[in-house]
Amino acid sequence: MIAVETGKLSYSYHDGTRALRDMDLSIKKGKKTAILGSNGSGKTTLLYHFNGTFLPQEGSVTVMGTSVNKKTLRQIRQKVGLLFDNPDNQLISTTVYNDIAFGPRNLKLDQEEVLKRVNRAIKMVEIAELQEKPPHNLSLGQKKKAAIAGLLAMEPDIMVCDEPFSGLDPHAMGQLTGIFDKLVARGCTLIFSTHDVDLAFAWADEVIILKEGRILAAGGTTLLADRNIMATALLNIPLLAQLFKDWEQLPRNAAEAFFLLSANNANRVLLEKQVSEKR
Repeated sequence: MIAVETGKLSYSYHDGTRALRDMDLSIKKGKKTAILGSNGSGKTTLLYHFNGTFLPQEGSVTVMGTSVNKKTLRQIRQKVGLLFDNPDNQLISTTVYNDIAFGPRNLKLDQEEVLKRVNRAIKMVEIAELQEKPPHNLSLGQKKKAAIAGLLAMEPDIMVCDEPFSGLDPHAMGQLTGIFDKLVARGCTLIFSTHDVDLAFAWADEVIILKEGRILAAGGTTLLADRNIMATALLNIPLLAQLFKDWEQLPRNAAEAFFLLSANNANRVLLEKQVSEKR
């Protein structure tokens, strides 16, 4: 099933900058889809169309079968949660708890349901110790987790995240990928932009590569190992794709790389033993 679809989507800013050009794409439901491209390629502009922050100027955007327009904004935003690159643009209340509760309260849910959703989100993101703290006192990683909890309390079908891992240390990044993995396992669709080609190569299910507001390529993560595509997009090839470029199999992460190296070494030892025995 298709979660998000665009048809001939184009968008220009007030200064005349053409951000998106005749963009046709389909994003599968229940997958982790990474959107990559150099600065100015249109990543953020595209994401903002998925929850109606930007409305189509030309062409169309459809979310779970519903067209994105002024009349459907409330419905779309109940289906799609948007995580901004800078969580300070998202956290507006005096405490983390109130920030997380803000969305459900806006839905006019009864207090019991609001409490249930907030506590569930806090537990899932593991920020119980932060709920009474002012958001501006948190670290970047804590702020991003708090913002994600606020989206989870809305129970969206689709999470759209603009550079969710930017500025995070490896530990915080690992925590966030773990949270997102749990969401996807429960049927949520994750769409995220990133400059981290290694992360996208190792972790995403699908990739969309942009160049100057157009789709340069879309499909499986092996596209990130294509030298012509990546050179055109002004992106680096993932490190593992570079290191194993001449191998029959291409590992996507360190565990797969270790397995291949171990298997190759075992085969080499076995071959050497066979040669020695024949002598």
